[in-house]
Amino acid sequence: MINFVHLIGITLLVALISACQPTTNDSSILASAKEGYKTFQGGDMTAWANTQAEDVVWTIPEGFPYSGTYVGPQAVIDGVFTPIMQLWPDFRVEVVNYQPSGSTVFISTRIHAGGQSSDSMHVAVIEDGKYASFKIFDNAEVMMRTAMTGKRRALNNPDHVSAEWQIAAYSSAAPDYLGDFATVIGGEGEVLREGSNGWTCLSLNPRPFPEKGWRDAHDAMPGCGDAEGMKWMNAALSGVKPDLQRDTFIWMLHGDVGEDNTKMGVLSQEDSTPGEWIESGPHLMLMPKDPSTLTKFHADFSTGDPYVMMPGSDYAHLMIPLTDYYEYQPQSSPLSN
Repeated sequence: MINFVHLIGITLLVALISACQPTTNDSSILASAKEGYKTFQGGDMTAWANTQAEDVVWTIPEGFPYSGTYVGPQAVIDGVFTPIMQLWPDFRVEVVNYQPSGSTVFISTRIHAGGQSSDSMHVAVIEDGKYASFKIFDNAEVMMRTAMTGKRRALNNPDHVSAEWQIAAYSSAAPDYLGDFATVIGGEGEVLREGSNGWTCLSLNPRPFPEKGWRDAHDAMPGCGDAEGMKWMNAALSGVKPDLQRDTFIWMLHGDVGEDNTKMGVLSQEDSTPGEWIESGPHLMLMPKDPSTLTKFHADFSTGDPYVMMPGSDYAHLMIPLTDYYEYQPQSSPLSN
């Protein structure tokens, strides 16, 4: 929102300056501004550096990992351009309009990054035919939604047996503030990463770990829980009654590939109770110490309410649907009724 407000303010400033000052006749100012974009778009960093003063000052707004002030062309290449191309391999700047006013040029742009586009305003000061300063007002809120963060890069690793992919896939089953600091258990039961917060993330898919790893994070059915949550997960996977000291929660932000809502261990829809198969999207689960405390909750997964899975059993727990819960089974969504 801050960047958007800044963008509106800069746009109004351009209009005000243009109204108060005569349009410059110095075509070399505009030509120098255009040359900076032309060389950048062409990917020629040597030519681009030649359009910048040796002490050019670039200012990047808050909201980006590379926010701050950079002095000199090489500092900009290292500190701004390099992370941009890592975060958005498809990054492209489309110039919409140049508006010169004296030695200052206001450049309306369209930023294409991560498959999305957003409007931006850049402000360049040209002195002696080179960029003396440059400020950008990109929409960080929009752009960072699609940024190729370290976790996203790891999830793009085609080797799904690798520790990198498994750690990213399993730990992202919980919010970052939990998953990023959790212990991660691999598909063969090995510890891939020691955690520091008492939480553990692992695949909860009871099927054998595939030779090439799980197809994707949803297929892995990862879950994250604390020590009591791990007790419940281990008991469920072993077919024994959970013995908990207290209620606990388990996160499954990648959902699961489907199960019978009334029977533990049913792995195919064909074998499930008619009308009780549910392939879940993101959800949070409450595992009670005493399953009988859930008897007043219903077991209908089509309402959008929290509901009981495995009602009346030792494994009864409360399913709490989150956004996109019905992504994999839209016909069960209350919106489809």
